[in-house]
Amino acid sequence: MHRAHTFALICLLLIFSGVSADQLNQLSPEEKDQGFRLLFDGTSLDGWRNYRSETIKPQWQVIEGAMVMTAKGGRDLITKESFGYFDLRLEHTIAEEGNSGVMFRVVEETEERHPWRLAPEYQLYDSYNVKVRGDRCAGALYGLVAAPKDLAKRPGEWNDVRILLEPAGDNKDRLRFWLNGTQTVDVMVDPAPGSEWSKLLAGPSSKDHFAADFFKAKTGAILLQDHGARVAFRNIRIRELDGSAARVDP
Repeated sequence: MHRAHTFALICLLLIFSGVSADQLNQLSPEEKDQGFRLLFDGTSLDGWRNYRSETIKPQWQVIEGAMVMTAKGGRDLITKESFGYFDLRLEHTIAEEGNSGVMFRVVEETEERHPWRLAPEYQLYDSYNVKVRGDRCAGALYGLVAAPKDLAKRPGEWNDVRILLEPAGDNKDRLRFWLNGTQTVDVMVDPAPGSEWSKLLAGPSSKDHFAADFFKAKTGAILLQDHGARVAFRNIRIRELDGSAARVDP
């Protein structure tokens, strides 16, 4: 199927998926009790802006309760708020052979041109149709930790994404990803020399890819990547965690 036809299908599914827009972007009673809040209300892009800009390119539109990048050139979109530790959950669908990502702890006060040089990325990809190496497929920690290759749904169907970043004590953080209910990443972010994390960053596929200050920011924005593919997001909700050693069960 041609990519344009795929995106037309996405728009149709947004409208005819059997879920009306007013049923989307709502917190369940359990989520409310747990302290989640919405980052997108389904009606406007308030709370978001383009990376290094105070405005939003018109390619980003709200369509039937979803945040949709309708054409190439929308540029990366970031939250106006910054977050440290959090439990982030959302749904996304992407065009055929599309590529995108969710980054976090994104900072703008840097000479680095590309946010992915400094910020970790949950990879979004059409892994249903395109076969790529594990650290590039949907659900991977981009460039560092591979994900299973058979978890992404076909273009036009909605995928469930979860990113959990929590403190682990002794200057360590624990980062976990899920895609469609299956855990794909569980890594201890430990800056100590000789740690498994330090070895990952020094690996042949990553040492020249990421900047020296990669994942060093303690807080930062959440970013939805413009990688040229048409992509849509909805039900974006977050629970902020403090910096104590308290753990959050999956």
